[in-house]
Amino acid sequence: MTMDLSLTSRLVQFSKKSWNKTIKKLSIITSTKVKNMKKILTILAAVAAYTIANATSIYYVDMIEVYKEFYKAKEANAQINASAETTKQEVQKMEEKRQKLIGELKNLQKDLESKPLSEDGKKQFMEKEMRPKAIEVQKLEGEMRSIVEQAQKRLSESLQRVRLLHLEEISKEVEKIAKEKKADYVLEKRSCIYADPKFDLSAETIKRINASAPKK
Repeated sequence: MTMDLSLTSRLVQFSKKSWNKTIKKLSIITSTKVKNMKKILTILAAVAAYTIANATSIYYVDMIEVYKEFYKAKEANAQINASAETTKQEVQKMEEKRQKLIGELKNLQKDLESKPLSEDGKKQFMEKEMRPKAIEVQKLEGEMRSIVEQAQKRLSESLQRVRLLHLEEISKEVEKIAKEKKADYVLEKRSCIYADPKFDLSAETIKRINASAPKK
């Protein structure tokens, strides 16, 4: 299938200033349900060809690897893991207490079954001996759920906050490197089907963001 010649002409005439605007329009086009997928692929191919033809240099960076090796990210993860471990130990102590109460309730149940008590006697025994422990078990379970939920929310929010800060810091460093190399584009590695390793900025980025790391 051939592409509309007028559309081809317009694509060729796009300036770099209008490129971002073009991408936004293209994203709207590709998000709609179009029956003829070949036409979409043809347009995308033309856009990609335009990008490559007008870019003097394209580099890429593995943001996941860079983030993983960033010393600030490692420190933050260690702090979050330590906080999670503290919560885990707290809940574990509560769980041990809960299991102890459950064991006591089982023993009381055996005592109740073995004693020749009247119905009123059994009710009194249950009310006096068993009910307080059962209430305590339920209370513990509620507290444990609350602690876990609050910890999960707190740690998730903390992780998201520091991650955004770290990614912003990494992105600024990538931008500096890109300007030094006079790069037109820096892509995330996973957006590339193939990329020559000589255009990989990951190692250089890791080196720079860790330049201020404390000496061990």
